[in-house]
Amino acid sequence: MKKSILIFCALFSGATILAQSEKVKLGVKGGVNISSLTFDESELNSSAKYGFTAGLMAEIPLAKKLSIQPEILYSQQGVKMTFSDPEVTNSNYRSTISLNYLNIPVMLKYYVANGLSLQAGPQIGILLKANNKSQDNFLGYENHENYNLSEYSNGVDTSINLGLGYQFKNKFYADARYNISYSNVFKDPNDTYIIHNDMKNRVFQITVGYFF
Repeated sequence: MKKSILIFCALFSGATILAQSEKVKLGVKGGVNISSLTFDESELNSSAKYGFTAGLMAEIPLAKKLSIQPEILYSQQGVKMTFSDPEVTNSNYRSTISLNYLNIPVMLKYYVANGLSLQAGPQIGILLKANNKSQDNFLGYENHENYNLSEYSNGVDTSINLGLGYQFKNKFYADARYNISYSNVFKDPNDTYIIHNDMKNRVFQITVGYFF
């Protein structure tokens, strides 16, 4: 974690030095996450979980068509899962894994047309909260449970963002991104909580914002 934070500090510092003679813009943004977790377990059926994201952003020009956009975002992520055994009556299971992160993406933006930019960059996510809310009616008995998954979770998520952005009159802003994580969410699998140590975040994100 310390190594990752040092890398991001270096990126911020380098961008600031390169942009000393340029105008840095600050802004706010917010939007919708459509998230899931990838895993190899075949008995569970997964579906997207909806959440929101919001935070601060800055645009630091590097060249005529090139800039860096660091951000700090609160992000709701996770996945919905279901399980049903056709050979057992009343064996339906539903679960929602909720993961709340403080994400720090650093996006490289290249303007291919007036206001339209291609974006790519790394992201570090600091896990704030992890829990699993489940419901089942196994053998006709309805059960509701809510488990804290923090102790089974890795505290840092490392990923990459790819996306498109559009800026209107240098003020209003919108983007669409796909986030691909290459680190595992959980470190200790536990069948009671329906988690696996190969689970990774995938998030499609749509946001709108405003530069001051």
